Amino acid sequence: MSLDYSETQYFRHPAIIALVGGTAIITWYATLIQGDIGPLQIFILAMVGVVIPLLFVVLRLETRVSVDGITYRMPPIVLRERTIRWSELETVDLITIRPIRDCGGWGIRYCRNKMGIAYIVSGNQMIRCTFKNGGKVLLGTKRSDEMMKTIRSYFS
Repeated sequence: MSLDYSETQYFRHPAIIALVGGTAIITWYATLIQGDIGPLQIFILAMVGVVIPLLFVVLRLETRVSVDGITYRMPPIVLRERTIRWSELETVDLITIRPIRDCGGWGIRYCRNKMGIAYIVSGNQMIRCTFKNGGKVLLGTKRSDEMMKTIRSYFS
């Protein structure tokens, strides 16, 4: 029987969808009513109207807890899996944050008050991994009880 835990979260927060979608629509509208479209306008339209919304569709946080440690990545920005080995950790605990106030929003953020680097997709529950060297990584989770139960089975 495997005790491993796996979670994938997508950016589906209504505020993010409204901001990205609204910006894309306004950009398309403003560019198209302008009439004369040059290379700069095509570039801006492609980035703001297509690439950035597409990025938010595929952007996700993948987290896995196993006998090896806590593995995470956030493709397509962080493609390579990063593993936090149990032997590197001083503590692992569950905290509640306010994404905008504490870290400036969602995504990969450096949080205030020496909270560390956070990988935030949705919600406010974070697994805080404190390393023996003092560094910290925060990983968002939507299933904090299940994730912490698995962590406790490997890390005491």
